Parts: sequence; C-alpha cells; structure tokens
Amino acid sequence: DTVAALVDRVRSTRLGVLDIGSADGLRSRLAFARAQFPDDGWPDTGDAALLATLDDWLAPYLVRATGRADLARLDVPMLLSNQLSWDQQSTLTELVPATLRTATGREVPIDYGRDRPTASVRVQDLFGMREHPTVANGRVPVALELLSPADRPLQITSDLPGFWAGTWAEVRKEMAGRYPKHHWPIDPAAAPPKRMKDR
Repeated sequence: DTVAALVDRVRSTRLGVLDIGSADGLRSRLAFARAQFPDDGWPDTGDAALLATLDDWLAPYLVRATGRADLARLDVPMLLSNQLSWDQQSTLTELVPATLRTATGREVPIDYGRDRPTASVRVQDLFGMREHPTVANGRVPVALELLSPADRPLQITSDLPGFWAGTWAEVRKEMAGRYPKHHWPIDPAAAPPKRMKDR
C-alpha cells in the first residue's frame, strides 16, 4: 500500500517530487541515441513515458521507502541507467559520450539538450587537435563553443580544422593582445598540447 501511495504521489506531481533534474544529462543522451539510432531499442525517458511506466522503473526501488523524503533522495540517474542492459550502457558511453576528452587531457561535458551536441571548451585545450570531434559513430560533429582563458565565448565551430585555417589568425591576434602571458601558436593543430599539469 505504501509503494502504491508513493507511486501515486510521483504521478500526481508529474515527477516533481523526484530529483528528476539530476537525470537531465542522461535523459538528453538517451533522447539523442533514440533519434540517431531509432531501431536499436533505446528506452524513451521523456516525461510521458516515465509517468506511464512508473511501476516498472520506480516501484521496485520503493519497497523500503516510507515518505516524500525517501522519494527526494532517490538516485534517479541510477534508476534510469538500470533500465539499460550492460551492453546498452557500454554502447551509450561509446556512441553518446557524456564528455569530450581534449588533447590536454581535460574532460569537457557535452550538452545534448541543445539543438546539436555542444561542448564549451577553452580554445587552448584544443591545441594539438587536428580533427573535429564527433559522436554517434562519426555521424554528428560536436559543436565547440570556444572560450577565452577567462571562459568568455569567442566563437562556435563545427569545423575545427577550418577554424584553425581560417578565423584563428584573427582570434589569435585578439587573444595575444588580451592575454599576453599565454602561448598563442600560429598553427594550433600542430602545437603540442599544454597539459593540465603544465599550467
């Protein structure tokens, strides 16, 4: 009876009683996977689908719950991840990674909640990268929101080699004037990456 009452509470609040926001990243990745690979059986984790399947993905974890506080403490990303098989979890990490690893070793989050996958990254962290990063088995380029050393937006590109060969010269001149203590190579693609520990 308690489990049923708690499930009803979640349904009546349309998931609002859960920390559903903590799963936004995972849900965006799964939505992207469903869009790119519609025949691969990725689960629908949109609000309507979650509300329609509460007995499947939520109720089994409420056996020891007694009230609203227990609902608020639930690890929603873990609950949704448990709906994936081991192979699906591995495949999701490969096809729709949560982060982009730069040449400097930095892990930058990829936001799948935008119109296209986007990573906000300091332009210096891309030194040494000759190819544009992609996801979905190379199908989709990650939009790179390039940032200054002060984390201010400079430009967005989906063609890093083209950026290096084109407007980089102008950006480099501006950055060298604003941040003269930093190294601004003429050919960033060929520049050795400045590792995090070297900063």
